[in-house]
Amino acid sequence: EKVTLDPETAGPFVILSQDYKTIRCGDGNQNLPDASKRFTSNAAVLGSQGFTCGRHYWEVEVENEKVWAVGVALESLLKKELDLKPTCKGVWALQRGQYRTDRVPPDPLTVTEELRRIRVHPDHEMGRVTFYNTENMEQIVQLQTTFTEKVFPYFCLYALETQIRLC
Repeated sequence: EKVTLDPETAGPFVILSQDYKTIRCGDGNQNLPDASKRFTSNAAVLGSQGFTCGRHYWEVEVENEKVWAVGVALESLLKKELDLKPTCKGVWALQRGQYRTDRVPPDPLTVTEELRRIRVHPDHEMGRVTFYNTENMEQIVQLQTTFTEKVFPYFCLYALETQIRLC
């Protein structure tokens, strides 16, 4: 999929590239215009394209892998959670740090190598989100769910040195 980042959802700690393909963590002093969809207090951003049906995928590359999360989030969370974290219900994400999926409660994962390229693969009809290590196409984890609404690509950073790039 051709996924780009939605500048109207970018939190104050997000620095977006001009082509909306890369997210970096800033110091929180970004001069951003008001937007009703904007996250208010973290370094999260959504993709600009949402999905209501079908199978989709996108790949990300994580650089200076400190702490990050990638996955999908429900559209309705934009109306409720202006500080969307990967631990919110309605977010299905793989998080670096302890390599865990952030659903409530989180499940720890055992990953034997550093993840640099990740494929996020939501499937509305099958009700699942699958994460792959793109370097060897091994499945990292598959989360079962039931999507009842539109989902958006989700990205979040927690450290200044970290960067996520859409491939």
